[in-house]
Amino acid sequence: MNETNNCPQSDNVFTAGPSGKSRGVAALLAIFIGSLGIQYFYLGKNTAGIIAIIVSLVTCGLFGIIWLIQGILMFTMSQADFERKYVYSTSSFPLF
Repeated sequence: MNETNNCPQSDNVFTAGPSGKSRGVAALLAIFIGSLGIQYFYLGKNTAGIIAIIVSLVTCGLFGIIWLIQGILMFTMSQADFERKYVYSTSSFPLF
């Protein structure tokens, strides 16, 4: 007989949360093209995206290490923490 396992599903990083945003997608965007603020545009934080572009231009891209760290942190946090910190936050520039 084939029995199904009734265990809850694991917290898949690429599964969209209640907001419809995937923390895995946001993390990859932050890691690879975070200097363009694409992760913020994906999350609906347009002001933060514009600020990220300006900061990258002013620092000649050296600030990109911050977005690399941010992407890694997005991968390691839970979906609930991700939603609270980046999606539902009232902060116009959620960094960490």
